[in-house]
Amino acid sequence: MSDFILDKCLLIDDTMIDRFIHGKLLGHYKIAQSIDECSGGKEALVYLEAAIISGNVPDLILLDLMMPEMDGFEFLRPYHTLIGKSAKKPLLFMVSSTEDERDINRAKANNHIIKLLRKPLRPEYLIDLIKTRI
Repeated sequence: MSDFILDKCLLIDDTMIDRFIHGKLLGHYKIAQSIDECSGGKEALVYLEAAIISGNVPDLILLDLMMPEMDGFEFLRPYHTLIGKSAKKPLLFMVSSTEDERDINRAKANNHIIKLLRKPLRPEYLIDLIKTRI
């Protein structure tokens, strides 16, 4: 039996260094055994569509707020429809360094987002949040 908390995580972030750091933290703290990455919302929607078809939907999604082309909130509109086709619903956390109260309140109001987490990610805090949901 695996000592990881979750099997699979999807990182959605346009910044390669953030994906690298978050991926290393998820592995080091044994949060997720497998970590896939997408560099933007459009790529992530294609990934998720294939994951739903194959029955390999991630357990956890870390979604960056501020990305070019499609920001995190714009991603959530088609995500809502897409994930509605899946029996499995990933735990979704938005990740950002924003201090803007409008973004924070908008994240709180979205029922797909469990919590808006601050960058840099605090793995112990994420673990506590995940354990209350699984």
